[in-house]
Amino acid sequence: MTLDHPNRSSDIEKKIVESFSKYARSYDRYALLQRSMAERLASFLPQKPPPHIIELGCGTGVFTRHLLTMPLKNLTLNDISPEMIKILKARLSTPGNTKFLVGNAEKITLEMADLICANAVFQWFENPLETLTGLKSSLNKKGSILFSTFGPETLMEFRQAANIVSPTTLYTIKQWKNFIKDTGFVLRSFDMEKRKIFSPSAMNLIKNLQQIGAAPIRMFNAGGLRKLIRDYDKHFSTDQGVYATWELYYFSITC
Repeated sequence: MTLDHPNRSSDIEKKIVESFSKYARSYDRYALLQRSMAERLASFLPQKPPPHIIELGCGTGVFTRHLLTMPLKNLTLNDISPEMIKILKARLSTPGNTKFLVGNAEKITLEMADLICANAVFQWFENPLETLTGLKSSLNKKGSILFSTFGPETLMEFRQAANIVSPTTLYTIKQWKNFIKDTGFVLRSFDMEKRKIFSPSAMNLIKNLQQIGAAPIRMFNAGGLRKLIRDYDKHFSTDQGVYATWELYYFSITC
C-alpha cells in the first residue's frame, strides 16, 4: 500500500507501474508483511482446487507459491507491472497451463473463473463496488473470491507524523461488508488482525516501503522528509525501534 496515490488517472497509473517495476527485484526481500498475509490468506484456499483460478496482482509470486502447491488445471496470473511478472517467471516454475495477463485489474477483461485470489491488492482499487461487480460477472456459478487488504488504521503513525490525510482510501470492515452485500456476494469467512511492525528507525521504515515500490518519499522535499523522520523517531520510538501499525483484513466471499 502507499500514501501517495490520489487517483487512477492514466498518469498516476503509469507512475505506479514504474514504481513497482523499478523495485521488482527487491520486492521479495522486503515484502515480509505481504508474505505473512499470503500465508494467512492461503488458509482460506479449498483443499481441492477448482478448474480455473485467477490471481490478481500476483507481483513476484508471494501468494502464487501457495497456489502452486495444488494440482492446478488452469491458472491465470495478473499484475499491473510487466517487470513483476518477468521476475515471477524467472523465480517460479509454473505449469504449462498458466496464462499471464498484464494490466490494471480494475480495467482488464477476465476469462470466466471459479476462484479469484488477491493478496494485498484490493486497497489499490479506485471503486471497489464497481470492481467487485465486474469480478462477479467473471465468476462461474458458485464461484468465490479470496482477498486480503488493509484497514484504515494502517500506517496511522506515519500520517500523524507527517500531518497528512492519506489520499488512498482504506475502507473499514463495515464498508467492505456493505460492498460485499451490495454486489450480491455472500460472506463465507472473515478475519482481521492488527500488528505493530518495528523498524530500527523511521528512515529504515521508509526505505523498506520504497523497496516494495510503495514509498511515500515523493510527497516531500528534502527538508520536509528530514522533519518527518525526526518527528517519527521522536513520537514513535521504543527500545525495540520505531513502530508502524498495520490493520489487516481477510475475506472469503462467494456468489
